[in-house]
Amino acid sequence: MQLSSSLSGKLCKSLLISGLILYSIYIFLSNHPCCYSITTFNNLMRFKGDNIQDDSPTNVSHLVFGITSSSRTWKNRITYIESWWRPNVTRGFVVLQNFTKYQLLPWPYSSSPPFKVSEDTLKGGQVIGMARVVAETFKMENKSVRWYIMAHDDTIFFLDNLVEVLSKYDHRKYFYMGMTSETHASNVAHSFNMAFGGGGYALSYALVEAMVENLDVCIKRYQTFYGGDHILQSCVADFGVSLTQEKGFHQIDLHGDISGFLSAHPQSPLISLHHLDYVDPIFPS
Repeated sequence: MQLSSSLSGKLCKSLLISGLILYSIYIFLSNHPCCYSITTFNNLMRFKGDNIQDDSPTNVSHLVFGITSSSRTWKNRITYIESWWRPNVTRGFVVLQNFTKYQLLPWPYSSSPPFKVSEDTLKGGQVIGMARVVAETFKMENKSVRWYIMAHDDTIFFLDNLVEVLSKYDHRKYFYMGMTSETHASNVAHSFNMAFGGGGYALSYALVEAMVENLDVCIKRYQTFYGGDHILQSCVADFGVSLTQEKGFHQIDLHGDISGFLSAHPQSPLISLHHLDYVDPIFPS
């Protein structure tokens, strides 16, 4: 009996050790998203194509912009985009909702991004906004890309500052970068862990590549949430990725005179401004 009991104990111990070894191998080799969310394995994340071969400093050509607009706002907002867009230098698209292709041709705006009609419009489905634009932009531009920048048609970017900030981060890892609102009420209504799309936010290539395959499933899971920004933040959280806050992204949920806010700007580069229709002119003359 003692011999049998001893053999049983050794067998159980061997099975337990074997199980732990097999589980460890599974964690290292599995392609399941749950494994990618562990920070320890973030350094293992690499992606296909020529993106991994280029170790040069990040510049504006490595950025792709997805800008949401609609038939209601486009004509009044084009001047905002033209103020920072650099023709033949910056990369990206204006993704237009509630338009048909024939309403836009010929495209008369040589000083603005090329356009794409949103797939939501073509399918006649619910407009998901920013969450959908991420996938659509990835389909159109995915070569030599390091960062995808999502924004609204009334977002103004300071491109050199944006490049400077993004250069601090490794685009081969999972990053979701932006900023919450300046007002407590807006954060309460939406989320304190969400980047606001008006201020713009940046997603690393590695994260977008991992997300897009099942993004439609994720959007459906969170479709009752208010706005594409909150839906996307929830999809990113499913990968175990939290918001990396950079204080230069500005939603500007403020009205009137914002000179005091700007004069007290934190010691970080100014990246974006939003909602300038609702604030007093910064330079009144």
